[in-house]
Amino acid sequence: MNTDTLLTVEDAASHLKISKHTLNRWRVTGEGPPFIKYGPRLIRYLVTALDEWAQERMFANTSQYGR
Repeated sequence: MNTDTLLTVEDAASHLKISKHTLNRWRVTGEGPPFIKYGPRLIRYLVTALDEWAQERMFANTSQYGR
């Protein structure tokens, strides 16, 4: 692993400008960004992984969604 910054769930949600609840739901359903699980309740997110995940969801128009 690189020396990228690790964020808590709260900080990752803030970074993405979404609610903690949404990020938790996305993690359960597999819709969200990749995460690191250190234990039963210890979840962290790499800043670069969050940014890459968000970048993959950038579209120029709505007709690109289905691709």
